[in-house]
Amino acid sequence: MGGGGGAAVEAGEYGKAKISVWWDIENCQVPKGCEPHAIAQNITTALVKMGYCGPVSISAYGDTNGIPSSVQQALNSTGIALNHVPAGVKDASDKKILVDMLFWAVDNPVPGNYLLISGDRDFSNALHQLRMRTYNILLAQPQRASVPLLAAAKSVWLWTSLLAGGPALTDGESPPFVDNSYGHISKPDQLRNAVTEPIHVNQPTDTFYNGAHWGN
Repeated sequence: MGGGGGAAVEAGEYGKAKISVWWDIENCQVPKGCEPHAIAQNITTALVKMGYCGPVSISAYGDTNGIPSSVQQALNSTGIALNHVPAGVKDASDKKILVDMLFWAVDNPVPGNYLLISGDRDFSNALHQLRMRTYNILLAQPQRASVPLLAAAKSVWLWTSLLAGGPALTDGESPPFVDNSYGHISKPDQLRNAVTEPIHVNQPTDTFYNGAHWGN
C-alpha cells in the first residue's frame, strides 16, 4: 500500500492512464449526512493526491430503490453512472460489476487503473487476475474487508477517507478491522505480509467469471 508522499512515484506509469471506479453501493453506502454532490469530486481529489490524474469514470451498482431520489439525482448530476440491480438475487450486484470490469479491460488495454469500492471477497480473484495482466489496482474499503482483496491492491483507502477526498493508508497503517474466513488479522505486520506476499488462486488465469474468457 502506498502513502500520501511521493505521489508521482506512487502512480508511476499509471499516473495519466484512465481510472475506472467500480462502486458497490450496497457494500459501501452513502453515509447519512454526506453531501452526495461532492462524492465524485472528492474521489477525484483523493486520486490526484496519489498522483493519478487521468480521466475518471465512476459506476455505482446496487438496488437504487433503497437510495433516496435526491441522492440519486445528485450522483447522476455529477457524472456517476447508477446501475440498478434489483434486490432478491444473491450476489447480483457483484456479478454485474465483475462482468462490466471484464468488458472495460477488453476495451481499455494497459496501462489502466481500477479503483474498486467494496470490501467483498468475491472480487479478490478478479482483482488478482487484473493485476497479473499489469492493470493497476486500487481499493476503497469499509472497516471490514477480506485479506485477499486487500492483497491485490497497490493503494487502499478507507471508504470514509475516500469520501472526504483524503489520502490512502500508508505502509505503516492497517485497516482497523480486517474480516476474512481464515481469521482476524489485527497486527500491522501481519497485514503487510498479507499484502506483499503473492496469493495463489485456484482458477486458471485465462478465466474471469462464470466461464467468461479474456480476449487476446
